[in-house]
Amino acid sequence: MTQIKRAGAIAAIFTLFAVFAGAAEAAYTLSSEVKDATPALIKASQIGVRVYENKEMKNLPDKDAILVVSFGTTFKESRRKTIEKTVEDIRAEHPGTKVVLAFTSHIIIDRIKAKEGLTIPTPESALEKLKKDGYTRIAIASLDIFPGMEYDYDVAVFDIYKKQFKKMTIGTPIMYWMGQEDQPDDIAEFVKAFSTQFPKIGPSEAILVMAHGTPHPSNAYYSVIQTRLDKAKLGNVFIYTVEGWPGLDDVIPVLKDRGGQEGDCHAYDDGCW
Repeated sequence: MTQIKRAGAIAAIFTLFAVFAGAAEAAYTLSSEVKDATPALIKASQIGVRVYENKEMKNLPDKDAILVVSFGTTFKESRRKTIEKTVEDIRAEHPGTKVVLAFTSHIIIDRIKAKEGLTIPTPESALEKLKKDGYTRIAIASLDIFPGMEYDYDVAVFDIYKKQFKKMTIGTPIMYWMGQEDQPDDIAEFVKAFSTQFPKIGPSEAILVMAHGTPHPSNAYYSVIQTRLDKAKLGNVFIYTVEGWPGLDDVIPVLKDRGGQEGDCHAYDDGCW
């Protein structure tokens, strides 16, 4: 998961840059032909990196913090190697800046508290604490893989709390843009990094990348990921989901059509952040 972890750190670095240097890259801009944008249209067009500046607080001193948001995991060793390592890297890149970790899964938070006696805050409670401690500029760095239900949670938190700070921004998940309208192809870059961890396979072997799946429309990202995997010509590499589409039953027939046999596949779990 090293490359994925680094991607998360890079996303957080960009997020902080967007807040403190005023960068507008990786955010969507309405066409200049739109002369009478309504509030609803403006809100709908707010995709990509979001930035909010509170003019009523412009005279407050700058006190900066990064809020790293993850779904979380109850597996302690996995948490140490992925989520916590990412937070450590972000701290190293931003010495002197407060860095706080929060989980969006309330169930995972409760289980860790019961099993380990460790309290990991929700994004809401983390922001309440930062506000109480006098922090005025907040960069929210999401460790989500793509913009699904968990990222919707992150954005909702941003919308609810943004007016309580002098400035707030939220970055995008690792995979967000697909190369349209001069934006980067995040998924192609992800596949390039992720594939460095694949084992070498022969023509009669395959790699199966297991993902979670979601009822959210963002489940369509898995099809785009498969397209990028195919375009990268990595051989027989297939993504399937446990609770979404495509499932394993959708992939097995494809493997058989390509001449692979059951037992020739390397199962590869992409982890759960």
